[in-house]
Amino acid sequence: MLTLSTKILPMMYEIGKPTLYVGCGLTHAPAEFRDEVETTKTELAAEWEIMRFLGLKAGSAGDVYDQDISENVRGCDAFLAIADNPATGLGWELGVADEREIPTLIVARIGSSVSRLLLGAAERRKHINYHEYGDSSQIPTLVREHLRPMLD
Repeated sequence: MLTLSTKILPMMYEIGKPTLYVGCGLTHAPAEFRDEVETTKTELAAEWEIMRFLGLKAGSAGDVYDQDISENVRGCDAFLAIADNPATGLGWELGVADEREIPTLIVARIGSSVSRLLLGAAERRKHINYHEYGDSSQIPTLVREHLRPMLD
């Protein structure tokens, strides 16, 4: 039986950079937050292959499901969940990532209202970490310090 460490991780290093899916709540997020997420993804691209998502306008609802769940969450080496804004879709993605034991870092801006379920998952599941940040420019450092080592 092949496990994550024998099947996926060696493959990732042969190809190059590990793949990172950046998930977040977009539907009710302010434009400033969406811009910060894009800036964060650009900064992370130096060390990660950032998986694309369709966002709020491209494709149908079914296309979004296929891309976000089937391609991104199920196909990533690691998952960064930015949990500043309440989001059912992000919760769904986190559930799939947890089932597959994908290394996951949940981050939220200090003062954000984060579900106790997410906090509990970080307490109980070894492949999930939770950290708060003051400014979105801190996210790449949190990824480097707390998510990347989970792949080694």
